[in-house]
Amino acid sequence: MAERRTTAATKKRTGSTKPAAAGLRANKGKSPAAASPEPEDRSSLSREIVGVVIAMFAAISFIAVVSPANEPIAHAISNIYHMGFGVGAYVLPVGLLFVALIVFRRQSFSFSGRSLAGICLIYLFLSALLSLLVPDTQVSTAAMFEPSSLSTSGGLIGAFLASILQGALGKFISFVVVAGAAIMGLLLIGFSVRDFLVLAAGRFRELVSRRNIEVNESPWGDSSLSAGDDVDGGSAVDRAGDAAPTMLLSGRSAQGAVALGSYEDEPFVDVSDQLAEEHARTTLIPIAETYTDAASASAESPEAIRGDQSEQAKVLADGEDRQSQVPAFLLNPTRAARKAKRAAGTSRSRRTDATDETSENLAGRKLPPVSILRHNPRSATAASSDKELRQTSEGLQSTLNEFNLHALVVGWISGPTVTTFKVQPGEGERVSRISNLEDDIALSLAAQSVRIFAPIPGTSLVGIEIPNRKRQNVNLGDVLPYVKGGPLEFAIGRDAEGEPIVADLAKMPHLLIAGTTGSGKSVMINSIVMALLMRTVPEDVRLIMVDPKRVELAGYNGLPHLYVPVVTEPKQAASALHWAVSEMERRLKVFERLSVRKISTFNKKQRAGAFKKYDNPPQRMPYLVIIIDELSDLMMVAGKDVEASIVRIAQLGRAAGIHLIVATQRPSSNVVTGLIKANITNRIAFNVATGIDSRVIIDQVGAEKLTGCGDMLFSKVDWGKPKRIQGCFVSDDEINQAVAFVKDQGDPEYHEEILSEVAPASIGGMGGHELSEDDPLVWEAAKIVVDSQMGSTSGLQRRLKVGYARAGRIMDMLEEKGIVGPPDGSKPREVLLDAKDLEELRSVEARMADDGELGGF
Repeated sequence: MAERRTTAATKKRTGSTKPAAAGLRANKGKSPAAASPEPEDRSSLSREIVGVVIAMFAAISFIAVVSPANEPIAHAISNIYHMGFGVGAYVLPVGLLFVALIVFRRQSFSFSGRSLAGICLIYLFLSALLSLLVPDTQVSTAAMFEPSSLSTSGGLIGAFLASILQGALGKFISFVVVAGAAIMGLLLIGFSVRDFLVLAAGRFRELVSRRNIEVNESPWGDSSLSAGDDVDGGSAVDRAGDAAPTMLLSGRSAQGAVALGSYEDEPFVDVSDQLAEEHARTTLIPIAETYTDAASASAESPEAIRGDQSEQAKVLADGEDRQSQVPAFLLNPTRAARKAKRAAGTSRSRRTDATDETSENLAGRKLPPVSILRHNPRSATAASSDKELRQTSEGLQSTLNEFNLHALVVGWISGPTVTTFKVQPGEGERVSRISNLEDDIALSLAAQSVRIFAPIPGTSLVGIEIPNRKRQNVNLGDVLPYVKGGPLEFAIGRDAEGEPIVADLAKMPHLLIAGTTGSGKSVMINSIVMALLMRTVPEDVRLIMVDPKRVELAGYNGLPHLYVPVVTEPKQAASALHWAVSEMERRLKVFERLSVRKISTFNKKQRAGAFKKYDNPPQRMPYLVIIIDELSDLMMVAGKDVEASIVRIAQLGRAAGIHLIVATQRPSSNVVTGLIKANITNRIAFNVATGIDSRVIIDQVGAEKLTGCGDMLFSKVDWGKPKRIQGCFVSDDEINQAVAFVKDQGDPEYHEEILSEVAPASIGGMGGHELSEDDPLVWEAAKIVVDSQMGSTSGLQRRLKVGYARAGRIMDMLEEKGIVGPPDGSKPREVLLDAKDLEELRSVEARMADDGELGGF
């Protein structure tokens, strides 16, 4: 029986749903507007009518208030506004117009009761404040109600409220009550007094920091000393000149060093404190999942975190003040500072042999003082505030959620140019799903570009680099104190974490730089040259500069470090490169004969007097750095010669102390050829146009996402992936100051013969020979000619099994050596020497070659 009732009830319900289902099917396909057009049209019409009425009343009110008329209605409206609301009469029409605009835009705009109460409270007590300011009301409030006072104060509303307050509390206490009530109204709207005070304090700190930076950016003002001013018994220039070029630390304990801000009136920059502060830039976000950041392996208790690091370790905790585990260096900055200062104090005792060697070769020369360089004490930190970075992280998390990703933003590392947000992929999520959202994230965050890479070294996280809205300047003077190695070490910039990045050209041993116009190539070259000028003397490092653009390196003409003036002609550049190949081969022959493997060992032995046993002992060999500012111009004019020389130097130049820095703005395969790429493995990519150009330089995409102005990707053999760096900026004023100082130390000694060197079509074993060097078969050919007493080119061709052209060149060499006479038509040439004279000639040339190779210049 129960089953039957249940079945009947089911049928009854099923039957009752059929008409409804039929009705749904009948209405399916009809739009909502077609189903009920009347109510919506009526609502829209009534809304627009209300909006027009409010806007019309606002316009009438505004005209009546601003330019009152004599007509009865207009005059009445004007009196009502001026007498009732006073100065507020000018505000009410604008408020009505704002309401009308909201009605027209069909927005569901509504105030909460608290906000409406706050606005009314602010208006009432501001009106009362204006009425309290009416003169001659200390004794009686009657003056507040005079018609002349009502229109210029708070009107009847303000006068009534002010009279009550003044009668009950007195005039001065009324001012306090009115101000407090207005602030309470602001609090009801949503204004926070605490946030205002925090913002004001932050703005004040930024203003003070900006003023400090502006002072540091003017090191040649009245506070700087001239070369003749005495400070502590010696001039600034003398101290700078007598110091070792690598003693560029600014620690207070460094005596005789070139100190940053070493004068009393100049700002003092303590590198030790900077080293300690640079560790406190990682921001971590606590999450509910059981995840531990790789950087937080050594963390202390939450109490220590809250006690010591409430400002360095910022936390995003949805409404709660929670702290997650943070790295140990964030917990005790004073301990890190002490370690950094101890390291700075003992750095002088750990200098390498190369720096000692450089200090011994000053030979009375003085190095430019570091005080001419500008400094930015905040170059290691981001210019964006913590609030902005927190908002960006929230926007990034929201974007990831919109695309149904379970990845979590767990922290960020702020740097001078970009902020790297750490993202933990969800369980089972592919990294490609995150990396494919580069354009969507850039659009969502209104960022210029976004670069995504995985993993962040040392972690299992994905890094998302988002450019900061405000770039922090990184000057050469901020990174140069960290350059403490050999004479070819130079400053590059600061990475995405704000850490200083330096490189040693002697170990690299060559560098390829590429990027579009204005991306920072020439500034990078200038910073490298400035680092060399600030730390080395011509006896240690010599330069050959090639500038086909004629303007970038022209200011360095006249430097004593230059072998030749700045080369601007492509043909002369090819000759200079060919001379460098010849010089490299000469040095390698000397090393072979003296059983030396590299230039540093040779110079050490030469300084110790190990080669004095030779009649013409070899001289000291300086490092040679060849800088080419634009490779594409050379490749267009003398591509074959230039490429052959560059490849040859790149292959063998390291041991000989000859190094290349090649820059180009056309990173195409016909400029940066496969041979050049294969032999120059350390590369810097600035902003490029396409991902294809990026692959040509660093063998992967990413350089097209850079922001320009020194933003670079540095690909080094030692690193697995390129590192993003903000390059050092050096201004023209700093360059001119340093160049002028170096020029005063001595005149250049140019070797013009370098530019007249004959550049062959190819070098070495790559085919071809040159007349300026002996053919390997020349002495064998000389023996054949002297033995047969017949100078026949065809005979040499047959006996030596060479081509006719090569046999002819060998015969010309024999003529230059005085072995055979000039050609005599079709007859064989006359032989001028016998076998004994030939042996004497060969021994004499061998001795001359030995002396020339060991001597050199």
